[in-house]
Amino acid sequence: MKQHRKKILIGSAVLFSALLFLYLSLAFYYQSRFFFGSVINGIPYSGKTVEQVENDIASKISDYSLTLVGRNSISAKLSAEDIGYHYVKDDQITKLKEEQNAFLWPLALLHPADLAMEATTDYDKKLLEDAIAALPFFDPKVNIAPEDASIIYTEEDGYVIRPEKENSLIKEDVLKELITDSLETGLSSIYLEDYGCYEEPAYHSDSPEIQKALKKAKKYTDLTVTYDFGSRNETLDRSTLHEWVSIDEDFHVSINEDKVKEYISYLNYHYTTFGISRQFTKQNGKTITIRGGDYGWWINRSAEAKELLSVIKKGKDVTREPVYFQTAASRELDDIGNSYIEVSLKKQKLWVFIDGELAMDSDIVTGNLSRNYGTPKGVYSITYKERDTALVGEDYNTPVKYWMPFNKNIGFHDASWRSKFGKDIYKKSGSHGCVNMPPKKAAKMFQLITKGMPVIVY
Repeated sequence: MKQHRKKILIGSAVLFSALLFLYLSLAFYYQSRFFFGSVINGIPYSGKTVEQVENDIASKISDYSLTLVGRNSISAKLSAEDIGYHYVKDDQITKLKEEQNAFLWPLALLHPADLAMEATTDYDKKLLEDAIAALPFFDPKVNIAPEDASIIYTEEDGYVIRPEKENSLIKEDVLKELITDSLETGLSSIYLEDYGCYEEPAYHSDSPEIQKALKKAKKYTDLTVTYDFGSRNETLDRSTLHEWVSIDEDFHVSINEDKVKEYISYLNYHYTTFGISRQFTKQNGKTITIRGGDYGWWINRSAEAKELLSVIKKGKDVTREPVYFQTAASRELDDIGNSYIEVSLKKQKLWVFIDGELAMDSDIVTGNLSRNYGTPKGVYSITYKERDTALVGEDYNTPVKYWMPFNKNIGFHDASWRSKFGKDIYKKSGSHGCVNMPPKKAAKMFQLITKGMPVIVY
């Protein structure tokens, strides 16, 4: 029994000595090495010395490269060698090691050390500048500025949006900062688009400014304005209207009012007949040219320009007549029409036509030529009709029953004081310019004619 105890004690002493030797040996071992299971920045460094860890880090950094991925499938790689990128040894690894208590190595078996540090690196700034400048992203063939979405006019669809083009213009300062930050953090790849390295269009297809401008531009042009000139008309649509619309760089839409006025001047030139010379077919079938008078259509250009501008801004189809200073009997090329009064000074006779048919005729006495009171030639219109009035002048005050003026204070009226009409009476014994008529004829004409009826005097 005593021998058995002695063996147990000796065996225990030997085991204890062995364990103590192992413990002390490993403690001594870990005096210069990292514990079992130690990880630095995710890399296992079990049993490595500071120098070995530093050499490994230096090796890995020397193998470092940064991949840059850009638009249009363009990519580039910056290697450590290209830019002189290298590890700078400092006391970080030593400090991590010194924080380790070698005599506590058994605890590492239960709780492996997960350590972290930021490796100190450096690079050649000149090499980096050169490497960045040589990147394919700066090739003029691809380094193209973005294009804003815009509004364009097409014959088929009118105003439409031309989409923006992103293209691939690099923000050089942003890219440089991104690369230097990546070198400091050890990032191995970056997608330039994710970091805002490209210039972006200021306006996109769905930008509110563009959508609002498109709506207004289409409103101003997707309409038809039809001007009614009897059997003739003028149509104004987007093929012309788009030339009047301007869209500035901030997408403000405006209408060129000068263009509007030019168009009204065009209408005025082609459809105003006031004061023009006319071809007139007399009652005997002969055609003459009539000049003078104040008859005819006369467009009020300033008023109509305002009206047309208002119509365009409303953006609705419309058929209209211009605003006129003065109108005439017919809107056809022959604006005299088929109802008119024809006066021949030579024959001292007038004819009244209603709807193309002779309704009456009459001998007359016109202005006294010997006293320079001759009745003016030209085309006029009946200003108004009045019963029982007096014609007043410097040397006369004459009552009449039927007064039908057509040229200011010159008009048709009954002349009860005359017993004869026609022939050459007017040359020496004519009126002050009016057209004298027999009372019965004046009464009949008064009933036949209307205000505005043309009067042709030749």
